[in-house]
Amino acid sequence: MIKFFRHIRQQLLSENKFSKYLLYAIGEIVLVVIGILIALQINNRNNYNEQRSLEQEYLLSLQAEFETNLNKINTSIEENKQRIESLDYLLTLFNKNMLDTVSSQRISLKFAPIFGSEINYTPATGVLNDIISSGKLNIIMNKGLRQNLAYFDSSLDFINNQLNDVEFTDRKLRTILYQKGSIRKLVMDIGFMDFGHGSISDKLDNKLMFESVEFENYLLGYRLLANATNGPRLFGRIKAEIETILKEIELELEK
Repeated sequence: MIKFFRHIRQQLLSENKFSKYLLYAIGEIVLVVIGILIALQINNRNNYNEQRSLEQEYLLSLQAEFETNLNKINTSIEENKQRIESLDYLLTLFNKNMLDTVSSQRISLKFAPIFGSEINYTPATGVLNDIISSGKLNIIMNKGLRQNLAYFDSSLDFINNQLNDVEFTDRKLRTILYQKGSIRKLVMDIGFMDFGHGSISDKLDNKLMFESVEFENYLLGYRLLANATNGPRLFGRIKAEIETILKEIELELEK
């Protein structure tokens, strides 16, 4: 093809048809430019298709990750509800008339949701962190979704800072239990362990902790923190953000 065009140019020059040669040269340049533009368009289209394919992969991975996170936050909220219920019950036992009507085993069963686990939320963030740290968040075309994903990362930092207060109170409650109560009696009462031998703490009654004003103060503080944690500024907020992100991802995948 190149030889063919060269032959035409040489023929026009040899025949002194300069004006026709000039027109031909301009036409050839135009063809070359058109060819380059077509190549660029094809390349851009390929790059666009590759990015959209990568976007779909990210969206599917994010969908799976945030579905996991939704299950986790629902579990954390439900555990906290059980914790609040137990705390409300235990706070009534600082009334001696109420305390005398319950058994030590009943108290131990109510302690279980409080001392059995801590108030926390640990989401899966591997996919989100990878996208943000690699600078590929812009591959996601939906601006609102991009903003919500970035905002979710900052929301987790806020949650972790707020949970520091919860952790402090939790530690204080455990310290009082270790100093004035019996872990051994608690785990035996709930059927978690049967030691099969005696101990110096066998005569210790966990009811004695309800004579401590310090224990009541920290128990009440923990109750207030647990309730606030389930509220719209913390766990409730995280749940709403996750649900919004999942809806946006679903809409993008349906396009």
